[in-house]
Amino acid sequence: YELNSQAFDPKTSTAVFVGTFRGTHTVNLEGLPAPTQKSMETHYVYSIHMNSEGKVDRITKVWHSAWAAAQAGWTLPPSVPKVPCAEHLFHACESGKGWEACQHFCTQNAVFDAQAEPLQDIKTVRDYTEWMKSIAVVAMPGCSYELDSESFDPKTSTAVFV
Repeated sequence: YELNSQAFDPKTSTAVFVGTFRGTHTVNLEGLPAPTQKSMETHYVYSIHMNSEGKVDRITKVWHSAWAAAQAGWTLPPSVPKVPCAEHLFHACESGKGWEACQHFCTQNAVFDAQAEPLQDIKTVRDYTEWMKSIAVVAMPGCSYELDSESFDPKTSTAVFV
């Protein structure tokens, strides 16, 4: 693996690590398909919370396992869902369409949270989508974005876009 970046937020006692995993599937292992001899290169993020004693009490991994499986030549399970609502919201927000276009995919009081200084006072998805509109349409007209991967966790009903 390659550690791309790391940070620690003392206010929340949370460390964040961004890495890239590289490997080739060459060995039989129970629970995996037969070796494909194909390689994968996949990014991931760990959010690691430390308790008051300085020990880890929670780890969250954000990783697009379907992307990695496809690179390795593994057959994707049929349970990998499509997430049209979250995906439509993501694209409408990132392209600066504002709340008018995004409201159809959210509850009226959808909460927004970010650990980024310019956004620390924004508390609703409505306000965030309007902020993104001001960035994409006014401050940086013609800007663009690139979606590298997306995934969905059905247990938590959470979509992840990287």
